[in-house]
Amino acid sequence: MYLTVLLVSLAGLLVLGAVAVRELAKPYPLTAKRTLVAAWVVAAAGFGWWAGAPGAGPLVLTVAGFGFLVAALNRGPERPSYPRSTPYQPPR
Repeated sequence: MYLTVLLVSLAGLLVLGAVAVRELAKPYPLTAKRTLVAAWVVAAAGFGWWAGAPGAGPLVLTVAGFGFLVAALNRGPERPSYPRSTPYQPPR
């Protein structure tokens, strides 16, 4: 069971890493790119820790890294925080 979960986790890490690398080429803000990289590093560190010493702590770190990675990949398009400008209409 442990080996199966470890292999599935490794496959997910590699697939999400490949998707993240493709997303880095897109015109995202630098903060979003850093979040993608940091989330992947956290997931990879958790996976490595879990492979070396199985336990609940490394598993929680791996799941948290995967969660942040998926959340960063599911971002919506950039939208301005201010309303759209309308043409000026002088008072009547």
